[in-house]
Amino acid sequence: MAGEEASRREPRLANRYFFKMMLSYCLVIFVGLGLVAVLTTSRVVGALTEKELRMDSEMVQQVQTYSDEKYRTVQSIFAQLYMPKSYYNNYSITDYLNPRKRAPMDSRIKRELISGYLQDICGANDFISDIFIVDYGDRDIYFFSSIAGRDTSLDYDFYDRGIPGEDIDNRIRIIPNHIPAYINASSVNDYAVISYCIYLFDVNAVRFNQPLGYIVVNVWADHFKQAYRNAESLNGTLFVVDRNGMTLFDSSGEGAGKPFDGTPYGIADFRNAASNDAYVISAQQSERTGYWFMNVVSREVIHREVGAMRRSLYGALVACVLLALVISLVSAMLFTRRIKRLVFRMQAVERGEFRTWPQPRSRDEIGYLEESFNRMTSRLEKHIQTAYVYQLKSKTAELRALQAQINPHFLFNTLESIRINALMNKDEQTARMIHLLGNLFRWNIKTRGMFVELRQEIEYAGAFIELELMRYADAFEVKTEVPQKLMQLGVPKFILQPLVENAIKHGQMGVIEGGLITIEARLEAEAQLVIAVCDNGRGMDEETLRRIEARLDDPGAETTEDSYSIGLSNVHQRLRILFGEPYGMSIESEPGVRTVVTIAMPAMRKEEMETYVQSDHRG
Repeated sequence: MAGEEASRREPRLANRYFFKMMLSYCLVIFVGLGLVAVLTTSRVVGALTEKELRMDSEMVQQVQTYSDEKYRTVQSIFAQLYMPKSYYNNYSITDYLNPRKRAPMDSRIKRELISGYLQDICGANDFISDIFIVDYGDRDIYFFSSIAGRDTSLDYDFYDRGIPGEDIDNRIRIIPNHIPAYINASSVNDYAVISYCIYLFDVNAVRFNQPLGYIVVNVWADHFKQAYRNAESLNGTLFVVDRNGMTLFDSSGEGAGKPFDGTPYGIADFRNAASNDAYVISAQQSERTGYWFMNVVSREVIHREVGAMRRSLYGALVACVLLALVISLVSAMLFTRRIKRLVFRMQAVERGEFRTWPQPRSRDEIGYLEESFNRMTSRLEKHIQTAYVYQLKSKTAELRALQAQINPHFLFNTLESIRINALMNKDEQTARMIHLLGNLFRWNIKTRGMFVELRQEIEYAGAFIELELMRYADAFEVKTEVPQKLMQLGVPKFILQPLVENAIKHGQMGVIEGGLITIEARLEAEAQLVIAVCDNGRGMDEETLRRIEARLDDPGAETTEDSYSIGLSNVHQRLRILFGEPYGMSIESEPGVRTVVTIAMPAMRKEEMETYVQSDHRG
């Protein structure tokens, strides 16, 4: 007993399977996610660097494309000055500046035409802040600005100073970020511009040393911002530097208008500008303008992103481990509780307690195990009860058989003597009844075993029916509707006669003529043999039918219909003992119309049925 009690004790925590599984599970998660975090961060650094280079290259290319487009626009503005216009009487703007080709119109009309042309240019190009033309011939200035109230200064000498630069030629000159000195001090003049300037000559000039004047197009120094949506989209600093190393644009706003200093970024020469340990650099030069476009991103920005990602991964790692611990603990508790419940049921069965356990609500493996255990317990209980009841009934039958044992030869000889005496007295009907009764007893003794063929059972019932027809003076008729192929199927012995006897004694009670009893047999689904005995007698009401049905399942139930139901109950109980559920008897009845008693059993031959009954089929 001590060893048995020790074996039933619950294992210690360290020896529990679920505890080991939980620790292994958490270790796998921790190691796996840790490796993932390390590998991910190492790969992310390279991926972010490549991504930054790609984005920077795309951004630099985008700004360069934008700058080249604006430069082409300025070139187009300069070229249009030499193109005759139909609305200028087929003259060009330079024709109005050329004394030898001057159009025949006064100075007012000339000013209106040139000023209107400048206004149209500003209106069509929002990146231009100011535009003006200096006329050397008439010593006049034509100026237009997109800023209201902005005008040129009267103290500035436009004619003697000309365009800042060296020689006079027809090349475009670019003046980097500056605040123009030729704007009136009382005007708005607090922002830097980039000036595109070119001298204007006679279209037929051979030498470019005597200009007709010059034109200056001022663009916003920060118009490069329009190449991208907003400055915040840049991770680093975008630079635009001209051929001479002057910074035209600095997205940080610190170096514009100053010589570019690449020393802090490790850049000694634009052509050799490349990423280094401290910065990610993307640079390219425009063939059209000669500008250098360059974006510089500190690697600290990338490292900050990686650090944030690393912290997120480590936080997720800790959260996953904690969550795994909680889930494992809860799962282990629930799982262990269900195992304990199953062990408790096993111990109850071990003590001989076969109770009805509730069906499991979950459909997992434990639920399947509980369901299988419940089914096993139910089958075991039914098997024990069936074996006990069957043994008890067998002993009772043996006792009754011993008590009622009569010498068969004495019985047959006595019946034969009575039959001969009846014939001598010319009572043929009595002799026939005695002969049928003798055949019934002889058939009962002659047949061995628990089962007979359906053909034999119908023959036995036929002899009983013939005997009853003589008794009731042919007050009823019996029809047998059984297919020939079913005659060789096996049935329990004496299974049909009690049904026919009840149909005659109770169904046809008080019937003088016109009674009809039908015996039918058929096969139904799942290899089931169904035999029905139907009579057109007086039938039963619902209350009587309910009491008889209660007696079928409980032979000990008190009822006033014992004379009717005892034989039916015996048949039903035999079928249940032999074959188990769902086989057995059912009754349908309509008062004054009919009563149908139906029995169901497995459809098989006699030998198969004997083997079937001996097997464990009723669990």
